[in-house]
Amino acid sequence: MHYFTVNPNGEAEIVKIVLSPNSPARIKEFDFYFEELGIKGRSSMGNQVTKYAIKSVKFKEAGRATLSGKKLWFDDKFGRLTTDDKGLYLGMFEPADQLLVVYTDGHYELTDQEMTQKFDPEKVLLIERYNPESIITAVYADMKQLQFNVKRFKIETTTLRNKFLFIKEGDGNYLECVTTAAEPVLQVQSGRGDQVRQAKFKLAKVTDVMGWKAVGAKLTDYNKSVSMQWIETKESESPQQELFAD
Repeated sequence: MHYFTVNPNGEAEIVKIVLSPNSPARIKEFDFYFEELGIKGRSSMGNQVTKYAIKSVKFKEAGRATLSGKKLWFDDKFGRLTTDDKGLYLGMFEPADQLLVVYTDGHYELTDQEMTQKFDPEKVLLIERYNPESIITAVYADMKQLQFNVKRFKIETTTLRNKFLFIKEGDGNYLECVTTAAEPVLQVQSGRGDQVRQAKFKLAKVTDVMGWKAVGAKLTDYNKSVSMQWIETKESESPQQELFAD
């Protein structure tokens, strides 16, 4: 196993890690961002990067100082960004970092860190630091077809503070759930009493990544009794502890 640590006074470098050709991992080359690591004590073992044999680690570029950013929270009571440790912690932000906001009506928005912005917390389904490489997985209700559709896509727009509708337009259509997890697993429950049924979907295998304007693919029939929730996986709980699983 291989572990990395960050010096609290150092720069958050980016390195390219190349795994051994004989490694069973599907992806054998990847970039590693030290700025995502938590700062640990001198005697700490560090964060596990991969359990597979590494062929080489090459410096790619210097990052930003690990202590140069500011911590941001989303106050889900008043719908504002704050640095006061209130609400949902969004992470450490540099001046150029942007936010991704996804709303229950099926719109997404890229925005900056302007603290005077006001969001409707009842309509915000997801707010987090924007990563252009992230794939958004969304499930929404198509009320005309009476079904839930699933789609996976990357953000292709760059305009800030402009909302874009990414679900099928139609009366009553709404976004049920959304995530940027790399391997999203969705638990779907339907029925009542003795008729309750549950199913788990690994959505990365159910549908391919498509354009942000695509309708998506049918996941299941619409029913008022249907409930959905994301299931935490080892990767989503601690992505820096183990980047590759069996």
